[in-house]
Amino acid sequence: MASLTFSSWANIAGQNPVRYLGFAEVQETLRLNAASGLPGSAIQESAEWDTWISARDAEVRGRIDRGIEDSVSNLVLYGTSFTSLPRVESVERATSEAGELVPAVIARIHALAVALSSDTNNERVRFVREFLARKGIRRNTEEPYFTENLRRFIAEQAGYQNRLQDAANDTDPSAVYLARGTLFKTRGLSVDTSLLPNLALEQTLRAMLQKGALTTGSMRRIAVIGPGLDFTDKRDGYDFYPLQTLQPFAVLETVARLGLGKAEDLQVVCLDLNSAVVAHVQKLRERGRAGQVYTVQLPRDTRAEWSPEAIAYWKGFGEILGSPAKPLSVPATLGGVVVRAVAIRPRYAARMQVYDVNIVAQTLDLPTSAGFDLVVATNVLVYYDRFQQALAMANIARMMNHHGIFMANNVLASQHTSDLEYLGRRTTPFTPSGAYGDDIVVYRRK
Repeated sequence: MASLTFSSWANIAGQNPVRYLGFAEVQETLRLNAASGLPGSAIQESAEWDTWISARDAEVRGRIDRGIEDSVSNLVLYGTSFTSLPRVESVERATSEAGELVPAVIARIHALAVALSSDTNNERVRFVREFLARKGIRRNTEEPYFTENLRRFIAEQAGYQNRLQDAANDTDPSAVYLARGTLFKTRGLSVDTSLLPNLALEQTLRAMLQKGALTTGSMRRIAVIGPGLDFTDKRDGYDFYPLQTLQPFAVLETVARLGLGKAEDLQVVCLDLNSAVVAHVQKLRERGRAGQVYTVQLPRDTRAEWSPEAIAYWKGFGEILGSPAKPLSVPATLGGVVVRAVAIRPRYAARMQVYDVNIVAQTLDLPTSAGFDLVVATNVLVYYDRFQQALAMANIARMMNHHGIFMANNVLASQHTSDLEYLGRRTTPFTPSGAYGDDIVVYRRK
């Protein structure tokens, strides 16, 4: 069976099975959301749908650059590879009471601009340089650009916090979960990713297995929607190591660890609309096929008060797929940060497949034998409104095998396809106090 499945994927690897969702395929979603008032939900004609879905795809893809700008702002605030200046503690500390950028932030903006004009081999600096060139930002105008971009970023972050606070003050106890579910529906599409959401996925799958909701050996094909790249962020991400992706390997290892599938038989397919992510996965796959390991760096801030379960997950990551490697040195400015590294074996990197897909607007035409048994989408659907989430859910369902599992980490549209049965929500704390963690929602394909 495993060889047949791999052959099925090999047959489509040289083709492009990606296409837009057709009008006939979204009838149930349109009917369920017709009264929502959300863009696209009242469409009644096929031609109108074809025009709308194409335009919506372009609009969503237009948010990629804004997401990169957000990552650049994170790099300004928290990056250590281009400067020895201290990191900014948080977005809230980036401005004065009068709303002006504080001197420490202005100094970091200047440091990044200086790095851009150097001949550095820093991967993230090169990434920013190429992005600015594509955007037409001229040399010696980078600092004003970074300044205005950072001001926008800070204002948006404050707006998100205000929305969550308003929801927390609501008498409806579910208001916060609902607010979080579409919090970033107009935000730029972020590329950043981190390790710990994968702990929440693993603990949820383990609980399902213990309760008899899953059976061993039931999974062979996995889809990871929006695997992302570890660029830099304030909580878990740093920039002293090369760009990397973690979730495709984390999910593969979890399925193998729990006995839901055999590591050597599992196929992982990544779906992402960011060209940098797609290119990265394609490259690691090619290197794996050439016999090269894929080394990942796993940082941990010892001052962050991770739970024992989180620390154990960090220590055990890669134990099935790879072997310990020599980690990179931690910059002196990152006091308290420790790092371990894992060299993932070539055969697992070689089994990664990636497609440029907008999960809201586009689908994969798969052979009958190549449907997904597990689909994971963490920190992805929060970037869309409820109608778009419902479209994505119907799309995911059509690519799944019967009894397959779909997992996300935000509350999703209630008016969704009847092909997905809601199984429940599970919270996994990452700290002993429970102040930081993740909520995993689970659906089963009927």
